[in-house]
Amino acid sequence: MAKARQLTVYLAPAVVLVLAFFVFPLVFIAVMGFTRWSGLGAADFIGIQNYQYLYHDPAFITAVENTVIWALVGIFIHTPLCLLVALVLARRPYMWKLMRTLLFLPSVISTTILALLWYFMLDVNVGLINGVLAKIGLKSLTHAWLLDPSTALPSILVPFVVYIGFGMVLFLTQISTIPRELYEAAEIDGANVWQQDLRITIPAIRRAIALQALFVVGYVLKMFEYPFIMTDGGPVNKTMNLSLYIYNQMVTANAYGLAMAAGVVTVALGVVLMSLVLLVLRWLESL
Repeated sequence: MAKARQLTVYLAPAVVLVLAFFVFPLVFIAVMGFTRWSGLGAADFIGIQNYQYLYHDPAFITAVENTVIWALVGIFIHTPLCLLVALVLARRPYMWKLMRTLLFLPSVISTTILALLWYFMLDVNVGLINGVLAKIGLKSLTHAWLLDPSTALPSILVPFVVYIGFGMVLFLTQISTIPRELYEAAEIDGANVWQQDLRITIPAIRRAIALQALFVVGYVLKMFEYPFIMTDGGPVNKTMNLSLYIYNQMVTANAYGLAMAAGVVTVALGVVLMSLVLLVLRWLESL
């Protein structure tokens, strides 16, 4: 009984914080999603009208699709790239510490600054990329990267994909815990570097890979800076995502009830995506 009482005392602050900053706000958002509310004054209960509006709103449908695309790119392109670079650096090639530092450096810089940097790199008039293409005689390849509906979304995905510092360090940390004897035994058996990584390294860090995928999903669901700064969701909502859609409804339209309904959908989408990642992890562990 005394131990149970002690445990209750230790857990009480954490429980209070979770209730105050997660459970209660989530319940509030879920309830207000059924209302028409401008953020001031009383809210009017309107049932599922907000969800009906979202279902028929092309901008919201595009936002959901783009958010899923971001998540898929993060899981199937960004994460494997982090893993590939980590596998190479784990072999400690020449100047590997410098390379590790340079690759991790963008992770400590504000995403707002990075988004501004890429905005000016891709700008149709003063952008560095178009300027370099013109200087080397490839002016025909210059393009309005952020204004063309066919290239706007891939353009704002580029910085998300190439900044691999966090995932790289996560994998390097896990790789460093693998006993060296396993690699020495595999080398004696004639396994080359890539065979060792496929048979030893990747299976040993599969939990870290799943954790990185979960981090990516969480990051994507709250991704705001890149679409807001680089394209403001345009052109014609082609780069709209859920975070930017919610922001627009709250700040531009003062439709707080609608924004909260969109927030509920975002939470539900996050639960589905994270559940799929965990199911895949369990399947891999059963092999």
